[in-house]
Amino acid sequence: MALDVGKALKNPGQVYPFQASVELGEMEVLSDPVRFEGIGVDGEFFCTGDHRISLRANVSATAVSRCSRCLEPVQVPLKAELDALYAKELDPDDPDLYAFEGHSLELEDAVKDALLLELPLQFFCQPDCKGLCPVCGINLNKETCTCQEGNVVTGPFSALKDYVLNNEEV
Repeated sequence: MALDVGKALKNPGQVYPFQASVELGEMEVLSDPVRFEGIGVDGEFFCTGDHRISLRANVSATAVSRCSRCLEPVQVPLKAELDALYAKELDPDDPDLYAFEGHSLELEDAVKDALLLELPLQFFCQPDCKGLCPVCGINLNKETCTCQEGNVVTGPFSALKDYVLNNEEV
C-alpha cells in the first residue's frame, strides 16, 4: 500500500493522520508458515525537514499458522506499535531507515517488521495441547492410541535406549 506524503514534504513539521490496510503474502517464520490477515494501520506521519518522513502507527492483524505440537490451524490476534523513519537517501550507518521515492511510502516492509516482532516463539492451539503421538502420529487431542501402553515405546532410538540401559560399561 502506498501512502501519499506529498503534503508533508511541502510542510515540514505538520502532522497528518492516516488509516490504511496492508496485504502481506504468506511467509515462513522459524520453519512454520505464517499468514497475516486483516492488517489495519492507524497513525500519523510528518516530515522532519531533511526529506525524511517519521511515521508512528498502531498495527492490528491476525496471525494464522499451525500449532507447534499438533499441527492444527491456529489464529492469534496481534497488536504492534510502528515507529518508522523513511528517507530518500539511505544512510549505511543507519540500517533502520526505510527508503522511499517521489511522494509515496510503501508500508509493507515496516508493517511486516512490526508484526514479526510480536509473533510468539511457538503457536499453540490450546495451552495444554497434547500434540501428536510420536509412534503412530495421531492427534492426541482428538483420539487416544495404544502405542505407548505399558511404557513400551518403539521408535528410531529404541535400540540405543536398550543398549544404554542394559550395558554396564556405558
